[in-house]
Amino acid sequence: MLDFTDQTVLIGVGMAALILVLLIVIVVMFVSRRQHVSDEQQVAKLRRKRVARYEDAKRDYDKFRKKVETANTLLIEFIHDLGDEFIGRDSAQQQIVFDEAFEAVASIRQANPRSKIVVVLHTLGGYARPAHMIALALKQHIKQAKHSSKRDPHVTAYVPYVAMSGGAMIALAAEKVVMDPTASLGPIDTIYGGFPTETYRDLLDKKGPLATQDVLVMLAHEAEKYDRYADRIAREIVHTNHKDANKDPNFLADYLSSGELSHSEAISPDAAAKLGMNIATKIPADIYGLVDARIRMIHTRLEFEERRSANPDSAPAEGDDAEKSIDHLIRESLRGGIRL
Repeated sequence: MLDFTDQTVLIGVGMAALILVLLIVIVVMFVSRRQHVSDEQQVAKLRRKRVARYEDAKRDYDKFRKKVETANTLLIEFIHDLGDEFIGRDSAQQQIVFDEAFEAVASIRQANPRSKIVVVLHTLGGYARPAHMIALALKQHIKQAKHSSKRDPHVTAYVPYVAMSGGAMIALAAEKVVMDPTASLGPIDTIYGGFPTETYRDLLDKKGPLATQDVLVMLAHEAEKYDRYADRIAREIVHTNHKDANKDPNFLADYLSSGELSHSEAISPDAAAKLGMNIATKIPADIYGLVDARIRMIHTRLEFEERRSANPDSAPAEGDDAEKSIDHLIRESLRGGIRL
């Protein structure tokens, strides 16, 4: 039988265990409650962003831009208006064009060779020559930097959503490409006269030149030249970090420019990695914030302008660029109509 002292010890141990269990339950409930409140706040924040006014989106954009573009980091962004209407809202480009390329190339050229460059891509592509110019400028900046390209990349491309065609070309010139797991790249084959260049070749093969309209034969002749151009620049701009040591050095460039893939086919991060690209999937929160804020600016600009027109005497918010008119027409682009 247990004596009185032993019974006291047992009772004490039991009480301590009970108190410990109660404390654990309280802590778990507290943590769960805090998590629930945090989740509610996050959802509420997302709802507010979804109906945010232009001024709020602009403020967020400026904030994230300052966070991304630090003292020794240059930010180059191609965040386009991907809406279906043929209007570039908030002066946002709808595709890669010369004006945007000139500005980007000038910024890259003037950057300190030791500076790091963050390229943010949200685009379906655009005209071939401007995309090629931007890719070459990035390649030149990398060449000037004295660094370990794999361990310490100086040019990193971020793709939160989509970088197709010419956008993929720019990404391939970077030393590292960081994609969201749901994001996609695309082939870099050329579009001529509204059709992939290989369609002209297929048409002539099936019908023969004599049974084909003269204009299509001439277009096919030009398309063949642009095919060779696309192959050459693809090989020229792909960074060595994206070349699989077990494959031909030109495998990736040739595959993406070959026309074997549909022009709109999505290439996932896993697929890109299997092709040999230097891919990561952890995008910083500030990059997401920058792109999402810019997209909200594009979506809310027309509503903002309507409010300004209805109340012309209202003072613009601090930091606003309301004095700029909307660019209602797509800027003049390359006359030849060659797209990537």
